[in-house]
Amino acid sequence: MRGRWTAAAAGGLALLVAVTVSACSGAEGSAEKAVEARDYVALGDSYAAGVGAGNYGDTECKQSKDGGYPQLWVKSRAATPFGAVTDATCGGAVIDDVQFNQLTELDENTGWVTLTVGGNDAGWFSVLQQCMFGDGATCQTSVGKAGAAFEATMPARLDTLYQAIRNRAPNAKVYVLGYPHLVAEPGRSGVSCDSLTDAHRKALNAGSDTLNELIEARVAAQPGFTFVDVREAFRGHEACTKEPWIHSVRDDLSESFHPTAEGYQAYLKELVADIG
Repeated sequence: MRGRWTAAAAGGLALLVAVTVSACSGAEGSAEKAVEARDYVALGDSYAAGVGAGNYGDTECKQSKDGGYPQLWVKSRAATPFGAVTDATCGGAVIDDVQFNQLTELDENTGWVTLTVGGNDAGWFSVLQQCMFGDGATCQTSVGKAGAAFEATMPARLDTLYQAIRNRAPNAKVYVLGYPHLVAEPGRSGVSCDSLTDAHRKALNAGSDTLNELIEARVAAQPGFTFVDVREAFRGHEACTKEPWIHSVRDDLSESFHPTAEGYQAYLKELVADIG
């Protein structure tokens, strides 16, 4: 069973439905329902679920109860709360998981959607393994193959997913949040990067750029969708820096190369800035 949490806004601020009566010539009139969509649904993978922030609500999806950017955004809106809040995110989710398992939470009452997905489709866990245990050339080859694969297949799959979101949530503003660079820029680590040399880090960050730019391009083609780029927010705080907001290798391997609690605060800051 996928993890879920829902919350209703305090003070009875439920969905408002306004009924208007329009008079027709020679007729008694007809009622039209205008929906003020105020619900919020969070979709996506481990970066959306808050893996790395701790305090998880379940062992399967590892949703952070209070540290992921969806939860942080809800708390930041205490003065102007959402209607209903639903977190459908799940660690390990790929595009198909979002499309076929998470979109059931959307409807015409959904006013806001956030989404981070695509990293697992790009095979970044396998790429990281290749880079951690291989030389610079092996890492670059692995990143290149992954990039070519998702450039060939992901645009159409993302288009299909985004259109499905729009069909299910016609009134929603959709914010698609990207991924940070995972490791420090070459020559700027400040601390040991273990086996990740400058060549490894250059390759990994180039792969992240390819993934983000692909997602951003597909988001730009969707009316009512906004891409939230977090790479600059994490600059100088990647893994292998003096003050990292990305975990390096952890005892809990699922948290490796995921944001820390401070990293998810950076996600929140960029999200709020794009909302305006």
